[in-house]
Amino acid sequence: MKKFNYNYIQVLWVEDDPDVIFPYTANAAKYGLQLVPFPCWDDARKALMDEFDRWSAIILDAKCKYHRDSEDNPVRFLGEALKDISVICKDRVIPWYILTGGAETEVSDSINDDRLKWDADWKEKKFYSKNTDTDILYRRIRVHANKSQRLQIQEIYRNVFDAIEECGVDDKGYNSLEDLLLPIHFPEAIKDEDYNDKFVKARDVLEYIFRSMSSHGILPEWGKQVNLKWSSCLLSGMNATRGDCIVIESKKQIISPVVKRLMRELVDIIPAFCHSDNEEEGEIKKSEYLCSVDYSTALLKSITFQLCDLILWYKNYLTQHPNPNENKKEWEIKEPQYLNNSKNSSK
Repeated sequence: MKKFNYNYIQVLWVEDDPDVIFPYTANAAKYGLQLVPFPCWDDARKALMDEFDRWSAIILDAKCKYHRDSEDNPVRFLGEALKDISVICKDRVIPWYILTGGAETEVSDSINDDRLKWDADWKEKKFYSKNTDTDILYRRIRVHANKSQRLQIQEIYRNVFDAIEECGVDDKGYNSLEDLLLPIHFPEAIKDEDYNDKFVKARDVLEYIFRSMSSHGILPEWGKQVNLKWSSCLLSGMNATRGDCIVIESKKQIISPVVKRLMRELVDIIPAFCHSDNEEEGEIKKSEYLCSVDYSTALLKSITFQLCDLILWYKNYLTQHPNPNENKKEWEIKEPQYLNNSKNSSK
C-alpha cells in the first residue's frame, strides 16, 4: 500500500499511464490532495476495501483496465468499477469522478447518475477533461471532502431528507436537522457541552415542520412566530385556548396516539431547554436535568430521532391528504384577535 500522508486528503486514483502519474500527483498536492495511483480496478478495489476509511474521493481514468491483463475498454471498466463502488459504499458516500483525455462519446453513456449526489452543479459534462479540467477537479474534490460528513448523513437518513423535500419544509429546517444528526455519527465534530447547546436547532426543525403544515392547510398561518403548543393541540384534536376562551377549535385528531405523546413532550421540553433556566415553580430546568445525568447528550439525540419520525409521519399524512382546502376544514378560528399575540407564541 502507498504511503499515507495524514496532512493530505486521500484520493484513490485508477490510472495506468506512468508518464502522467508524477506531474498529476505533484499538481494535486498543491491543493492538499494525495493521489494514490493503481493501474487497474482489481488493485484499486482491494485498496478501497482494505482501507475503506482512508479514502475521501475516487478518480477513475476511463481508459483504464478492469483486470491487470485486460484490454483498455471504457465501457466495461466504468460499468464494473461504478457497480463495485455502489456496493462497497452502500453505507458511506465516497464521491467519485471520471477524469479522462478521451472523447465524450467514449465515456458519457457509462457514467451513472450517482454522481449527482455530490456533483450535480458540475454542468459542463459528466466527466472532467485531462486537457482543461484537472485544476477545477482538484478544487472540487477538496470542497466535497469538507462536506463529506453531511453527505454521509444525507445518505443514512435519505428517507427523512426526501420527506422534508416532499413536504416543502424550509431549507433552514433541513440544515438544522443535519446539524443535530451529524454529531450522533461523528462525535468528534463537537464537544458534548456544545451539542447540548443545540436545542435551539431542534426548535427550528419543529417550527419549520409546523410552518410547512400551515402552507398545506393542516395548521393555521402563524405569522412571524409559530405557536408550538397550539399547533400540537390542534393536531391532537384539542382546542387552542387562552384561558377559558377557545381561540381555534380543532375538529379532528389527525395524529396517532404515539405521535401525539411524542409531540406533547417535544413542545414541552424543547422551548424550555432553549433558554436560561427560569425560577418559576414547576418550570423545566435544563441545567438541573443535565447535571442529574452527568451532562449526557442522550436527551437531545432522542429528540432528534423523534423529529425524524414526526417528519416521516407528516410525509405520509400529506400524501393521503394533499388538498389544503380540505385540510382547513379540520380546524376553525373562533377568536382571530388572539392570533399572533406575543403572549400566545412559543418560547
